[in-house]
Amino acid sequence: MNPENLKTSALMAAILTLAAPAMAAPQKADSIWSGGTILTMNDKAMRAEAVAVADGKIIAVGKSREVMKLKGPATQLVDLKGQTLIPGFVDAHGHIFGGGLQALSANLLAPPDGEVKDIASLQQTLRDWVQKNAAAVDKTQLILGFGYDNAQLKELRHPTKEELDEVSKDIPILIVHQSAHLATANSAMLKVIGYDANTKNPAGGVIQRKPGSTEPNGTIEETAFSSALPAVLGRVGPEGLKTFAREGAKLWARFGYTTAEEGRSTPQIVAVMKQVAAEGGFANDVNTYPDVLVDRAFIKANQSNTYTNRFRVAGAKLTIDGSPQGFTAWRDKPYYKLVGNYPEGYSGYAAASAEDVMGAVQWAAENGIQVITHSNGERASDLLIASHQAAQARFPQAKALRPVLIHGQFLREDQLDSYKSLGVIPSLFPMHTFYWGDWHLDHTVGPQAGLNISPTGWARKRGMIFSSHHDAPVAFPDSMRVLDATVTRRARGSGRIVGPEHRVDVITALKAMTIWPAYHHFEEKTKGSLEVGKLADFALLSKDPTAVKPDTIAEIKVTETIKEGKTIFRLEPGTKKAAAAPDITPLLTAFGGHGGEPGEACAHDAMFRMTAVMAGGDGQR
Repeated sequence: MNPENLKTSALMAAILTLAAPAMAAPQKADSIWSGGTILTMNDKAMRAEAVAVADGKIIAVGKSREVMKLKGPATQLVDLKGQTLIPGFVDAHGHIFGGGLQALSANLLAPPDGEVKDIASLQQTLRDWVQKNAAAVDKTQLILGFGYDNAQLKELRHPTKEELDEVSKDIPILIVHQSAHLATANSAMLKVIGYDANTKNPAGGVIQRKPGSTEPNGTIEETAFSSALPAVLGRVGPEGLKTFAREGAKLWARFGYTTAEEGRSTPQIVAVMKQVAAEGGFANDVNTYPDVLVDRAFIKANQSNTYTNRFRVAGAKLTIDGSPQGFTAWRDKPYYKLVGNYPEGYSGYAAASAEDVMGAVQWAAENGIQVITHSNGERASDLLIASHQAAQARFPQAKALRPVLIHGQFLREDQLDSYKSLGVIPSLFPMHTFYWGDWHLDHTVGPQAGLNISPTGWARKRGMIFSSHHDAPVAFPDSMRVLDATVTRRARGSGRIVGPEHRVDVITALKAMTIWPAYHHFEEKTKGSLEVGKLADFALLSKDPTAVKPDTIAEIKVTETIKEGKTIFRLEPGTKKAAAAPDITPLLTAFGGHGGEPGEACAHDAMFRMTAVMAGGDGQR
């Protein structure tokens, strides 16, 4: 080449180099996590060796030698020490307010979550709680218990008001059934509520009576329970409500949930959660679904796809029926072998009219609002399917709103086909197979239909995704118990496998707690898997659930919960497992803190609305 041309080429190269923008240096990581099993929930690369985080987001996932290139002088190297890192759990369905109530009350759960096995141990647990919390009981003149289950009591029945009177005749007592759809009151509480032999059953509820009499026996169902709560909890007040929310969210974090849910709320409860959020009270994200039968204008005005101070209104909640194990789910045939005083051919009942259900689903479709629906019995699902069919006939775009079926305990296969065609995502409750598997096989639906409770296998056979939830406070938000039940479906009493065809592998079960609920929350682009660009939401487990015997999954500990790169829970060394309930001290401090009379307007109205959260609320249930 001519020397002059060489000079020209060199000059042009220099000019181009100066004109070209400088290549940005790779972003250095704030932290790099390695040294254990990393399960990403990304099918393209399910396992990784290291994850790098910067500014609360994942900036690299993969081989250690590649991820370590992002190490800078200030990068924190986190050694997993053989533990397992997975995406933070996304709450598919739960009630953080109910978690607060559960923490406040005497623990009446059966083993392994409590010590109540019969009515005598239930009575003693209440007495022990009263003694331990004498100051709060004296101040509030109220004794609360949560979590008893007639299906697990030796007597296989609800306690009577007289048996609760043996604990206290003078102080009102209310014990809430584990389903949160029923409760039993002593004589003093029935008097406070105003229920006697002349009280008629409210619409959508039942006041159980003594055989051959109209005198209440103490047990109240559905709306008969929920409408009684104002008289019971009116003394809690605004600070008590805020404490419920804060402590409930903390409880979720203890089990690895970086996203929590209040699955049925009202405008008053949303206002409380907004206050807590504004005060920095939520370390994890919290979404809520207000009751669509309470205030639709409020839902439309407040629904948001983004979080403000870690809180958002995600859509609307609809409730059609009640509790399977409480015999209040609305079935298409009689229950198998009822325990209690029920009429011949009893098949449960609806909690909402067909007109209300159809109207709610139509409204949601027309206004672009996602609706999640509590439906347990087959007849409830028939009505829900008909409602979505009618809505989508008018508004075909409504299918893209990702409507969700909550629970679906009693389903027919044809109903899964309908849900698939309508784009309805099942959020199922296989945890039921552990807690109530024997009860379903022996009493609710029988030994054949009982095998198909929470039919995850039918969903997968149809190529449908599903989410798996705990519905706390129906059960503790114990993520490892949810995982265990989804994989094994082993009943806690007999050890029977409740529907072998519905068992799934561990990775599928983990997806049902991470990426799939993130999808039905419209958050799959930011949560649910370990991928570049997503939030650094992690749960750290003591063992790899894919490498242990399935029957031991429930023994795995959540040792740390990380939200956007920051630890929001860490299990203290030597602790067997995360506490089953929050510290009761702040709750007792708030309890009774309103200073007004039980019937005072603000407390009464707030607690009336709160019944939608904790009682009818949806709970399983």
